[in-house]
Amino acid sequence: MCEAVVYIEREGRREKLMDDVVEVRPEEGKLLLVDVFGEQKLVSARIKEARLIDHEILLAEKGK
Repeated sequence: MCEAVVYIEREGRREKLMDDVVEVRPEEGKLLLVDVFGEQKLVSARIKEARLIDHEILLAEKGK
């Protein structure tokens, strides 16, 4: 499977937001994260880096 772990960078630190993410899409000026179970999280962030070989997506808070 091709799930990713999504992290967000806050105050110079990486925090895990969500495991097993299969979809990331823009929604209402934010990013909608969806995992393999259909759980969703809407975050005010932008994609900083996507390391798909490592199954990681790094987000940065908007305005930072």
